[in-house]
Amino acid sequence: MIITKRLMGKAIATWLGPTGEAARRAVAEVRGRVTGSPKQLELYYDLAEPWSYLAAQVASRLLAAYPSIDFAFHAITPPASDVDPFPLQRAKHAVRDAQQLVQLYDLEFPGKREADSGSVRDVGTVLVRDRPAREQLQAALDLGRAMWSGDKPALAKLIGSLGHESHGSVAPILNSNYAELRKAGHYMGAMLRYAGEWYWGVDRLRYLEAALARDAGVPVANVVHERPVAERGPLAITEATAKKPLGCELWFSFRSPYSYLALEQIEDVLAPYQLPLVLRPVMPMIMRGMKVPTTKQMYIVRDAKREADRLGIPFGELCDPKGPGIENALALAHWAEQRGALVPFAKSAMRGIWSEARDLTEYVDLRYIVERAGLPWDEAREALGDREAALKWAQAAVTDLAVFGLWGVPSFKVGDFVGWGQDRLPLLADRLRRNASATAA
Repeated sequence: MIITKRLMGKAIATWLGPTGEAARRAVAEVRGRVTGSPKQLELYYDLAEPWSYLAAQVASRLLAAYPSIDFAFHAITPPASDVDPFPLQRAKHAVRDAQQLVQLYDLEFPGKREADSGSVRDVGTVLVRDRPAREQLQAALDLGRAMWSGDKPALAKLIGSLGHESHGSVAPILNSNYAELRKAGHYMGAMLRYAGEWYWGVDRLRYLEAALARDAGVPVANVVHERPVAERGPLAITEATAKKPLGCELWFSFRSPYSYLALEQIEDVLAPYQLPLVLRPVMPMIMRGMKVPTTKQMYIVRDAKREADRLGIPFGELCDPKGPGIENALALAHWAEQRGALVPFAKSAMRGIWSEARDLTEYVDLRYIVERAGLPWDEAREALGDREAALKWAQAAVTDLAVFGLWGVPSFKVGDFVGWGQDRLPLLADRLRRNASATAA
């Protein structure tokens, strides 16, 4: 059984690696020749989502920097419930996250709260009207600026000048566009697609620009930059908090590849400030009764591989620990936490799952993971029988995470700063640098 899992892990690694990527690029090029369509930059724009407003700014800059690009604009609905089980929390966090992103990067987001539903419907009446894609992008930017800043007179003036369709025509068109997004292989807005590959807004811009520059035969333009330190926004760490000993809580799942990437990086982020790391393992969503469609799973694994390669983190020979494997991991994690060794155990287990195809249902692999973390296997084996306490511990972590308006992993909190996703570690590093400077003054 272990040999079978190892071979399957190597097959997955091949599919995720250069061989698989080359095959997918070849297929995309053949399809382009067959249909006669050029390589095209496409933006999928969710009207009610801050991340889409940021992605529209990115798209506008890309079109200016690479003017020969063919472009398409698709206005879509928010994600379906099978890929977005917590829409209310997601909407609130998206505003907070966008506010944090524009403190670090030279982008704009004037929003203070979630978009007004009436304004979103009104914007939809404009963006379902047929017009050239680049004009549609500019309309989205102008409308988004007015909508997110809460300037209803400006929004009404834009709607009148741009022209609009009836409210009844909005939902069918947005739903149809979202269905096309799902058919094409993705599931949410703020996505840029080029030559068959997907790029999420600011976070995957480096890969997209590399592809655009390569095809255009020009240098990479680097259309988004970090702001000078003097121009960055609030620290999001209160004065009262700054005077207390800080620590970092990291919520993670053994079944999340992004959690693995975060765990491999976060100690280096915290080390200069001697901040302790407290790990909070949670049960995977799929084991909490939620759906994770194949489309979402496939994108996440491929995207995580892309990021792992950039970061120099081994990734690809994986073995899904769903079910008994997760229960074993949580039982051992609970035991390791009581011994003050949760971090080394979690790192060993995650490396085993995501880069070595270690099967967490097999004692041979469990022993290897435990002993690599410097822990005694005889005691660990006994701890495997104490699952009930471990599952309660993991559920308590989920409950605590919800207090901060979050539901997914990896998520982390330092002082008043809360972030979701390994992509937000640069924001955490920036806050810590500036906080250290401020408190030392």
